[in-house]
Amino acid sequence: MDEKYKIVISDCHLSAGRYYQGRFNPHEDFFFDQEMIDFFEHFSTGIYGEGTQGAVNVELFINGDFLDFLNVPYLGEFEEGITEEIALAKCDAIFEGHPRVMAALKKFASKPNKKITYLVGNHDAELFYEKVREKITRHWDPEDQYPSEKVQVLANVDRVRYAEGLEIRHGNQFEATNQLDFQNPVIKLNNGISVLNIPWGSIYVLKIINRMKWQRSNLDKVRPIKVFAFFGLIFDPIFTLKFVLLSTFYFFKTRIFSRSQNLFGFRNTLKILSQEGSFFLDLENEARQTLEADPTIHTIVFGHTHLPMHRVYANGRQYLNSGTWTRMVYLDWRFIGEPFRKTFILIHLKNGEIKAELNQWSGQKAPYAPYLG
Repeated sequence: MDEKYKIVISDCHLSAGRYYQGRFNPHEDFFFDQEMIDFFEHFSTGIYGEGTQGAVNVELFINGDFLDFLNVPYLGEFEEGITEEIALAKCDAIFEGHPRVMAALKKFASKPNKKITYLVGNHDAELFYEKVREKITRHWDPEDQYPSEKVQVLANVDRVRYAEGLEIRHGNQFEATNQLDFQNPVIKLNNGISVLNIPWGSIYVLKIINRMKWQRSNLDKVRPIKVFAFFGLIFDPIFTLKFVLLSTFYFFKTRIFSRSQNLFGFRNTLKILSQEGSFFLDLENEARQTLEADPTIHTIVFGHTHLPMHRVYANGRQYLNSGTWTRMVYLDWRFIGEPFRKTFILIHLKNGEIKAELNQWSGQKAPYAPYLG
């Protein structure tokens, strides 16, 4: 009997911790270290530990944006020219900000027949640097091995396909704003320094969102942004005008007047403007189109949107989105609900069949917890 489990999480956005460099850190979005530790423990012990046929096969699939490098400053600044040195320093800061989660990942990987796979997203493009992949792999591998049989960090592909008809993607490649260039992930500047070839969406986070979160901490949590801007012009006009003008300035500076054709292309700019006209991009249409175009895919899994979703279509094929463990504020009536969902996908593969479920982690109850607003 061929039986295995895959646990899919994404968009947890661990950065440098609640306190960084001696002061409160407004750029940290992850507050559930203990719950995540319990989560890893649950899916590597008990019925997921040892079965009648031996150690149960469980793969923890981290579907992008788990470590949030964009939210970690370097020497007090959010640099858009991200060198390998800067990427490694940010990686160390994240490890130091969430040491217990990192230890729990290593503990998970140390269990028999347990494996971790990490697929790159748009907030962790630093994985394109091999030294960053090596650092993460060694940190989680129980024997400090690189390459590792227990930990695999993938930055050369945007999707993983399994024989049973399961495909997993982060989902950012459907958005022109957040598309990564897998052919040219690192570029060399005129001064000879190599930096990450990051998309416009990453510059938007580094230069606008992170700068203005000091004034409005929920700025990057609100969806859709167009509704936020509309009501902001009425109820918070000074801040909103500043936000809109700064966004427009950086868009024209980096997309229209940039001389580097390696970084930005005219077609991509037009695609960004076209997608910005849509009210809410939840990637369900993209998932359905992918399923219709490829009959060998039975179940497709995305992350990226932070919107947990499970859609089963007439032919039994399905789309799931793993959502996020961070706070979200939805101004779209279709998705109003709990700000923290801590969702994940449990996939059971048995004899070539797929059973997939979208779940919400509750975890063990703590006597108290910090108030998060």
